Amino acid sequence: MAPNDHYQMQTNRIRTSGAEPRRSIVNAILRGLLRRCPNCGVGPALEGYLKVRAACPCCGEPLGHIRADDGPAYITVLLVGHIVVPLSLVAEQRWQPPVVPHMIAAALLAALLVWRVLPRVKAAVLGLMWALRLDGAERQGDPDKHG
Repeated sequence: MAPNDHYQMQTNRIRTSGAEPRRSIVNAILRGLLRRCPNCGVGPALEGYLKVRAACPCCGEPLGHIRADDGPAYITVLLVGHIVVPLSLVAEQRWQPPVVPHMIAAALLAALLVWRVLPRVKAAVLGLMWALRLDGAERQGDPDKHG
């Protein structure tokens, strides 16, 4: 028996044992950043601005059961803060703008970035959770102790 035959037998045994195939985490996140289905990368993952579709219209993959909760909002605030604050500090050091227009401009930039980034981050978190086969209802620890 050739070494390849042994590998092929192991692979076939894994496939037929009822185990589900691994999902690519990187592909799922990248597809999510494009607001696409983490499974096929063609259909939209979101319906409207932030609502997760019940299922992909192209491949039929169910997505509506996945709950990302507050994770995308936290990640978005972290990203936007790391963009707006350094830009604001650089503008302050170089041009010394008046405080009120400077703060208005920084707030508008932050709002614009949140508006554009949040759906992409939500779809990326959705893709990550899909790849890890999570649905958002998982609990850690002992349910008898912690409810």
